[in-house]
Amino acid sequence: MDAKFDATFWLAIAGIAGTLLGALLGPVLSECMRRNSVRAEQFSAQRLVVYADLLRATARFADNTQTWAVAPLEELAETEDEELNRVFSLVRVTATPGVYKEVRTLEDAVRDFNRLYADAQPHHRRLREAADRGEGSGEDGLAITQRMSLGSAAETVREAHRHLEEVIRREMRP
Repeated sequence: MDAKFDATFWLAIAGIAGTLLGALLGPVLSECMRRNSVRAEQFSAQRLVVYADLLRATARFADNTQTWAVAPLEELAETEDEELNRVFSLVRVTATPGVYKEVRTLEDAVRDFNRLYADAQPHHRRLREAADRGEGSGEDGLAITQRMSLGSAAETVREAHRHLEEVIRREMRP
């Protein structure tokens, strides 16, 4: 009987302690879980805003690359580069690995386009100035090759933007 009494006694003590522990820790655990949930929802909302800004800025840049490829003497707006850099910086902090990978691909395509564009502008400017003075047609083989390279780079930017948009849509789908 003593052994049975001892087991029952300790079982009752464990039950009381468990109930007390649950009563004390239950609210703390539920509050901690609620905070984590709110933080996750806020981060998801911030990510959605960043993704929307990213898609808006990259779509505008991708559209503009088509114009710049045809007319390399159009000036790249400084705000385009500043806006892209700002959005790319935000994405580095908030993006998931899949989106970040696509953003890196897009960044590379934008950098390649900008490099080709910067290389083409002086030559096209010299050709235009010569044509304005009546010393040529404003076209030569290099100018045509540069525009074709710019067109190819512009298509790479558009394709990278499309892939990025697909990944974001897939990720944000409920």
